[in-house]
Amino acid sequence: MSWLRNSPFRASLGKLIPLTSPSKEFDPTACFDSFRKHWQQINDIIRTTVGGNTPLKNDDVLAVFYNLDHMTTLLLLEFSSHSHLTCFEYLLGENILENLYSWSAQTGRFEAAFKCELLKLYEVLFSCSNSQLFVNKEICHTLLKLLNSCVDNCFSVDVEKRLVVLLSYLCINFLSNNDLLNLFLDNKDPNTPKFVVFSLLIPYVHREGTLGQQARDALLHCMKISKQNLQVAEFISIHSNICPVLATGLSGLYSRLPRSLEIEAQDWHRLTPDDINDLPELATFMNSLEFCNASIEVAHPLVVSSLLEYIYQGFLVPVMGPALLQSAINELTTATAYFDMIIRSLTAPGLLYCFIKFILVEVYDGQCIIDIFIERINGNQKLCLVTLALMETLIGLNCEDVMLELVFKHLMSCNHVIASQRSKINYSDPYSKNAETFLQLIPNIQRSKSYEDSMYGDYHAYLMEARSKIEVCALATSVWVYNYNGENTVYPGGKASQVCVENETDHPSLPSADDVSSGYESFARLGEGISEYGSGGEFDSPSSESETSNDGKQSSAHQNLSSSPSIGPFLQALFNKLENMLAQNLFINLHLTGLISRLAIYSQPLLTSFLLDHSLIFQPSVRSLFQILSSLKQSIESKTSEWNPSQLNHIVSESETILIDRENKLVNLRKYALQIIANSSSGPEEKYSFGNLPIDRENKRKGFLLNLNNVFKRQNNNNYRSLQSARSEERIEEMKNNSRYPTNPDEIQNTIMCALILSEWLKELAAISQEHAVFRQTPGLSDS
Repeated sequence: MSWLRNSPFRASLGKLIPLTSPSKEFDPTACFDSFRKHWQQINDIIRTTVGGNTPLKNDDVLAVFYNLDHMTTLLLLEFSSHSHLTCFEYLLGENILENLYSWSAQTGRFEAAFKCELLKLYEVLFSCSNSQLFVNKEICHTLLKLLNSCVDNCFSVDVEKRLVVLLSYLCINFLSNNDLLNLFLDNKDPNTPKFVVFSLLIPYVHREGTLGQQARDALLHCMKISKQNLQVAEFISIHSNICPVLATGLSGLYSRLPRSLEIEAQDWHRLTPDDINDLPELATFMNSLEFCNASIEVAHPLVVSSLLEYIYQGFLVPVMGPALLQSAINELTTATAYFDMIIRSLTAPGLLYCFIKFILVEVYDGQCIIDIFIERINGNQKLCLVTLALMETLIGLNCEDVMLELVFKHLMSCNHVIASQRSKINYSDPYSKNAETFLQLIPNIQRSKSYEDSMYGDYHAYLMEARSKIEVCALATSVWVYNYNGENTVYPGGKASQVCVENETDHPSLPSADDVSSGYESFARLGEGISEYGSGGEFDSPSSESETSNDGKQSSAHQNLSSSPSIGPFLQALFNKLENMLAQNLFINLHLTGLISRLAIYSQPLLTSFLLDHSLIFQPSVRSLFQILSSLKQSIESKTSEWNPSQLNHIVSESETILIDRENKLVNLRKYALQIIANSSSGPEEKYSFGNLPIDRENKRKGFLLNLNNVFKRQNNNNYRSLQSARSEERIEEMKNNSRYPTNPDEIQNTIMCALILSEWLKELAAISQEHAVFRQTPGLSDS
């Protein structure tokens, strides 16, 4: 028996073991003889203790475990030998598995321990590479009885680990072996779940640690199986409670998050992967959300529809909504940062659609959430920063629904432009006059020449960045329903509206993520007249009795939208904020200008003409971006003309140093993030894995580019970020306290900082304008 004692399989029980070549000392005959003797010893104990005639002792239990352990090892050795499976045939012929299970149910206080050993035996069997061996009714029938006996039972941690590992192996085998799956779906017991393997995994879906991760991996395998197997899809969506468990789990985990985050950095505006890593509760919540996201990406539409409905009604409306309406500023700021983090982490189109619908449709205290966000742009500094960051995230989705709500529905009537100018909305500016006008609006202050090698001040870098962003955005918006060019106004009841609703009923998704229309009309607000289906989220068309009444409503609403010149509350809020630039914080101005630049990236003529065309004449009540910029230029030059030139030059130099420090910080952080992405990338096909399951990421967006499981393990970079922020703030304080400066140093320093930001932003806008002109004249690009 030396070949058994020295066998490497002894130390490998419970692990995934490939069928490799056995030891040279392996003897098939000796293996079978030994296997049979070990079973005879177990059988002798069973016969003497069955019926309660002889009480079962600890020594008997240990003896059974010892012999069963040897039998398992011998089976593995035989599997790896590729010889005739005499031990395996003996296992089936003697009905050993059934006898073991039947006897274990009569062992009283030892029953849980015996279940653990049986689970280990099956775990080892199903960990073998050749799962076809176990497509056997006798084996699966007995295993089903064992698994059914585990339903609604509480076990020790050891038994739980064995159970989850076995279930994981089964789910892996189901993916490649449909015959095996069918045997486990053929559950005749009416008192147990039809797909007991899935049901047993559900209680562990929110468990932390390795056990929870294994359970989620296995559940995700089943979700993937459901896409090809209607029986599994129907069980998961109709007969299991996974959907409400996931939705209520999100609610429960969200309630455990810190209600307020005390962050001192003045430039803090959103949560990063490092922040998540520092907050265990947040990491747990994001793990659960990522599992929902991954499930929606791979599951059958029946499962997707059910899960989305539960998330919407069980998490978004009752939990996320009230969190975004708190009265305490710190708590409101934190909740907004959480929401921004959630949106950035989503990649499943259906789930993203669910969140977008929530902010565009749900009404609290008579206001939609998106309108509440817009109002908060005028909130205090931290609330304003996180709100601007959230709006930047929403704008960056390239989602027609979002942009229609925020911008286009207010511009599409063209009433902001005088009637004689409306034909110029599609003008392409071939000679880059707009870019020239932007550059002429740069404030006239003396600049330092010591930063020429930096991206700061590099117009060519602005051009390259603008070109890349415009091409990406144009490609993402090429599937939009409307062109927003001032010619094809979005009239109610149009053909495109009906197509949107039909598509959206079958497959709710976003145009930036796949090839179906956005479906904005399917949840247009009541009374706004965007579509004949605009009834606040319902997909059903109006009844015949109320068609006429609804067509009165739509016409009236359409007239209300277009009767008076307006650019909408969102653009108006941004412009009001921009007009107040000289009185605002540095970081607010940076985010404000960045957000307007992101809007300018869109290639739709209604928006590009509004932001970038200096020759377009607006209605007297509508201020153009050029008018605001011109006013800022005059204010800055008027203020700086009153100051001592030598002192002014010193302030300019100090302010440029602050901005360069900030640029270096952002560049270093970007390099660090790109390095992490490169190290964790799974290849040019842009796939990632949730556990062991590969998932296509054809539409992966910027934001959380990494699997969150990997992000949470990232090296902490908060100290560096805080240090850089502190350096900038120290420079600002030093300038304020320096006696060399004239009175009111705050105003001077802020004015110079605004002048520098405005100068660089005007270069960026000029570059965007110039690249738009090139893009529209380049065959193939503008048509994509």
